[in-house]
Amino acid sequence: MKLIHTADWHLGKNIEGHSRLEEQRLFLKDFINICEEEQADIIIIAGDIYDNYNPSAMAEQLFYDTLKQLSRNGDCMTVVIAGNHDNPERLVASGPLARDHGIVMAGTPNSVITPGMYGKNEITESAAGYIHAIIHGEEADILLVPFPSEKRLNEVYLDETEEETKKEVEEVIDYLEITPFRHKPTHALSGGQKKQVSIADILVMKPEIIILDEPAAALDPKHTTMVNHIVDQMTQNGITVLMATHDVNYAYEWADEILLFHEGKVLMHGTPAQVFSNRGVLKQTNLEPPAVLELFESLCRKGILKSSLPLPKNLNALEKYISDVKINTHYGGTKTVSKETKKAILAVSFGTSHNDTRKITIDAIEQDMQAAFPDYALYRAWTSKMIIKKVNARDGVHICNVKEAMEKMLQDGITDVLVQPTHVINGIENDLMKEDALAFQEQFHSISFGDPLLTSEQDNLAVIDAITSEFKTLTKDEVLVLMGHGTTHYANAIYAALDYTFKDKGYSNIFLGTVEAYPTMESLLKMVHAYQPKKVVLAPFMIVAGDHAKNDMASDEPDSWYSQFKAAGYDVEPVLKGLGEYTGIRKLFIEHLKTIDC
Repeated sequence: MKLIHTADWHLGKNIEGHSRLEEQRLFLKDFINICEEEQADIIIIAGDIYDNYNPSAMAEQLFYDTLKQLSRNGDCMTVVIAGNHDNPERLVASGPLARDHGIVMAGTPNSVITPGMYGKNEITESAAGYIHAIIHGEEADILLVPFPSEKRLNEVYLDETEEETKKEVEEVIDYLEITPFRHKPTHALSGGQKKQVSIADILVMKPEIIILDEPAAALDPKHTTMVNHIVDQMTQNGITVLMATHDVNYAYEWADEILLFHEGKVLMHGTPAQVFSNRGVLKQTNLEPPAVLELFESLCRKGILKSSLPLPKNLNALEKYISDVKINTHYGGTKTVSKETKKAILAVSFGTSHNDTRKITIDAIEQDMQAAFPDYALYRAWTSKMIIKKVNARDGVHICNVKEAMEKMLQDGITDVLVQPTHVINGIENDLMKEDALAFQEQFHSISFGDPLLTSEQDNLAVIDAITSEFKTLTKDEVLVLMGHGTTHYANAIYAALDYTFKDKGYSNIFLGTVEAYPTMESLLKMVHAYQPKKVVLAPFMIVAGDHAKNDMASDEPDSWYSQFKAAGYDVEPVLKGLGEYTGIRKLFIEHLKTIDC
């Protein structure tokens, strides 16, 4: 059995003195053609046929001409139900004459339709507001609900006492939170309030299914939210809601199933995700994708989110995705990995031309990385072009820069790269390293960056533990002076912060300065003098004990730190041990690497 439902023709309506009858005539012509094409068994015209109680003769003539054509000489049962704009008595006056054409007229909820043949179909049973019909050999039960007055509906359908009815009405009023305007006349209510009252009329009937047509149309944001909240409450209470809407954002978030109509036909039927992610059908219907999907796709294109994630249902779900994302991971914007994932670690260091310290620092760190991730291929890259060139010229050994290492990994079929720098701070070298690596973002599924040594407060504490463990024999009349490199980058502030943290944790005899920035050697001399130690122990705060450690810190040159502290009258002991030799430091790099492995 095929049914076509229509309503709210409002024939005879004028807008600012201009008749819309010609528009309505064209609409009805199209509607008749659709019904003819579909060959419907039943057509239900559910209220507000006319715009007012006293329609014009032309409006009535248009209505009757349309009914005659819709009925297909009595082959299609046409059921006309009065709305609150219609005069029920005037509407049903032509009922006996319309019967031969298979047309049924219902004016009030307690209308009793006379059984018998209606065109080529038959009404076998009837009661107040109800008919049982045989239509083309199939049975149909039709409840007639004209003119939805609360009092009439209760009388006809609820079979309740007045007291019971009042109680249920009160419950609905409380449920919809419409108590403040319960005694106001409807003409004094806003559009949103009127819709709330209309929904209240329906809920009193305790329906299992409610059909809504653009319930939030023409409402301001406040009342739109109010109506949507009511709809959500209804669905949570087990009421099935069928809704016609153009609001793609609300439909995407709210609906369980979507039927997308175009030119009177179902263009697509599926879940909200299936329908609204189909750009082809959206373009065909002149609809824009839901905002949450557009934002999600944009974040995927930028490599912030994985495109393999389930489509977010709403902004809350998208926010959860964003909060969970590892900010150091960048996903390929266009590449889809169609082969087995193959991960690799790229260990990035500044580099050193001193082979002796390289073996016990950089090499040792890389060996620990490989031991912690035995299934991952390990690649090396240095960021100092000068050192790379020097080692190649002296030893005939080529060490890749970051770009060369990324290209080699591509050739080897690597899909996901874990980049772990051995830099001390997130300074210039680290920024340039990321820039070089991300030039290959579109060619890998993901590129993830581990943090340099000093990135968080927890890192500071871990480094302090590692250093104090190495120098646990340091006495109170001795000071440890650590030499960092220093930089013009804003990240240089970490050196002063770490120096302060040493003091804050009770290590007042440990000082940290830099070769090329603040804290300077001049500052260190003042601070050490104020402490008045008997001995100064010098140690590099660098991954390797290379040129700076051997020359700027420990040499006999007049401007070395060793010489300057010596000249100040202190007993000085240089310790040529890079941070890469400290077990606790290497362990911290491994922890940074583990945080980006996903």
